[in-house]
Amino acid sequence: MKFYEDETVLFEQLYDAYPNNVQFKNGLAISYEKLGETHAALGELDKALKFYEQRSELGKQLYDAYPNNVQFKNGLAISYAKLGVFYKNKNDSQKAKEYFEQAKSLWQELTDAYPAYVEFQRNYSNVKRILEDL
Repeated sequence: MKFYEDETVLFEQLYDAYPNNVQFKNGLAISYEKLGETHAALGELDKALKFYEQRSELGKQLYDAYPNNVQFKNGLAISYAKLGVFYKNKNDSQKAKEYFEQAKSLWQELTDAYPAYVEFQRNYSNVKRILEDL
């Protein structure tokens, strides 16, 4: 936890100092995701949600600014899927569906554009299966 918190502080400082640096912004988004995962694993769900939402917001900004960037599109899909899992675990199937549908749409685009990329296919199949079960 301490490592992820330190990493996040550094990325926040870098991003604040250089707000136009896309890699610092993306690094901060990924740091938020790691903190969200860690808090979720510790059962600190309110803290996890805060970090997942921050990750998703930065991911959306990156994707909106660079819609053809595969890494940003996949990162946003991952953040939506994590929010979907969070709400599924809280038994809020409506919110879970909304996030899973957004992730599905992005992974479908990635799978269509890069059919040989196994990770996109796997994630797309997983999210479709989850949606069928909801």
